[in-house]
Amino acid sequence: MRASRAGAVVTAVTAGALLLAACSHPARTWAPPPVTMAACGGSAHARPVVVELICSTNDITARDLAWSAWGRPVTTASGTAVVDLCAAEDCHTGAYVSAPIVLVASGLARCGGHERYRRLQYVFVGTSPLAGLPANQDFSGYMSGAGRPGLPASQTVPLTC
Repeated sequence: MRASRAGAVVTAVTAGALLLAACSHPARTWAPPPVTMAACGGSAHARPVVVELICSTNDITARDLAWSAWGRPVTTASGTAVVDLCAAEDCHTGAYVSAPIVLVASGLARCGGHERYRRLQYVFVGTSPLAGLPANQDFSGYMSGAGRPGLPASQTVPLTC
């Protein structure tokens, strides 16, 4: 009788442990929405792989971006810039070149209930494809460039909220 009672206790304890193990779920933690970035008035994205650096044109576009430290106060990305050299000269066919580029996003701010980067800086790695070309050229007098802003004098881009 004692052996059967001991067996019943072992069975009950084992069944209880199995039941508790089956019913336990890992604790779910609440995660805030991801930090995002919105360039040129476009929709906001976390870790974008393409960023248009000159709004309303494709004069400088950063592509194939790989981000590090995303969500921290300062994050960086490396990738490839596709640059239209005609942004600094009056030509109508486009003269595109590629160059390595690094982006630095900073200035975290709350925008519409989400954290967003508000400032973006870029630098070409090695020799800039824009070396020797004029910045902030006014193309308004040319028919093909009417209203075209030209390349910026600084390499800082304000991001939209």
